[in-house]
Amino acid sequence: MVYELMRILVRICTAVFFKRIVVSGLEKLPDGGPTIIVANHPNTLMDPLLIAAAVRQRIGFVANAGIFNNRVLAAFFRYFHVIPIYRKKDVAPGEKPDNTQAFKQCHAYLAQGGTFLIFPEGSSHYEINLREIKTGTARIALSYTGPGELRIAPVALDYSDAIQFRSMVRLTVGRPILVSAYREACQRNEAEAVETLTADIRKGLARKLPWTDGKDQEDLLIKAHTFYTAYATPAADLHVDPERSLELRKQLADALHHLRGSRPELYENTGARLLAFFNALRADRLTPGFYTDAFQRKSFLLLCVGYLAELLLLAPIYLFGLITNYLPYILPSLVFKASRSDIEYKAAVQMIVGLISFPLFYGPGAWAFHHFVDHRTWTNVLFLLALPIAGYATMWYWTELQRFARLLRFRFSVTVDRKKEMLRERDAILEAMMEARESL
Repeated sequence: MVYELMRILVRICTAVFFKRIVVSGLEKLPDGGPTIIVANHPNTLMDPLLIAAAVRQRIGFVANAGIFNNRVLAAFFRYFHVIPIYRKKDVAPGEKPDNTQAFKQCHAYLAQGGTFLIFPEGSSHYEINLREIKTGTARIALSYTGPGELRIAPVALDYSDAIQFRSMVRLTVGRPILVSAYREACQRNEAEAVETLTADIRKGLARKLPWTDGKDQEDLLIKAHTFYTAYATPAADLHVDPERSLELRKQLADALHHLRGSRPELYENTGARLLAFFNALRADRLTPGFYTDAFQRKSFLLLCVGYLAELLLLAPIYLFGLITNYLPYILPSLVFKASRSDIEYKAAVQMIVGLISFPLFYGPGAWAFHHFVDHRTWTNVLFLLALPIAGYATMWYWTELQRFARLLRFRFSVTVDRKKEMLRERDAILEAMMEARESL
């Protein structure tokens, strides 16, 4: 009962935090155990919350033993079937981690037809990459001798930006791996079977995930994805079709790796021009949309009239939303900065603090409205409903205000020659990308 209530709460919170959550392949996941769900781990606490909210069955978790240091938290984690796994960093220097008891707990949970989630990378990092897969999952699976056909189900988590509020995320369930297929090999050579299964787990996750081999290539991938969806395939824009857009990012990541090996000169030249193009945009404080053909055909006068009309008409809603939502909105960011936590914890900290801050501020506001404005129940309910709606409207208004400012800057601050140069460079980069695509 408590688990289901928590799952409903998590679904509401994640639906508010993320603009879109796309789940695909859920039908591939077995309805019951024994099953081990494996997933990549770019976003600490947010990753298990998203998976637990998406799957049909109740799941347990395998987590780092370090989170059990607090007794209160430890009791909470045990209630939700969190099994501690010890790493080298979780034990004293020179001491070897002993996970015999943890393995027994995993096997007992699986024997009851359970499903648990494990992150085989071992730790969380904010990056577009699938890191080395540890052998622990394979060792747990191959040492299981309980009833039922044990399966390992890969779930790929692909965030548009893992720490950004109102970003998008795709969860893709891959084809389950039957552990029985590795039993015979395990009897012949256990270490070799563990390595083989570990490699196959990685392949199962990698099929739907983009990967980079450093921050420079990650930056290039992000810009290549933004450029390509803006100028080559607008229908695959992240805000139009997030599933198609994130799939395209995976394809672009594969293409970058291939080109760097097969045509390094084209890779280096196009990459340098692409980065220079975005540096120029940043210098002008503009976005790629200003150099799309669709925008170039629009009337500046009509755009200005449209922006002015909506900004003037919605100004009272903006002010109401700003007054009632600014403090609870900004507080999660301030708490995260004050906590000095790793960047991987940003999304989770902000969501949890927001879960507290918004009711904390909405409550006194509703009380004041009831006592000083209107005592009727239905108007108080409408006022409470208006608070989050006004908050979203305020975020949208602020975005529109920034767009209008950029429009004015583009029209009056950027010279005609600069615009022509940027359009020529856009076409040259696009031509190079088409050439690269044909060579794949």
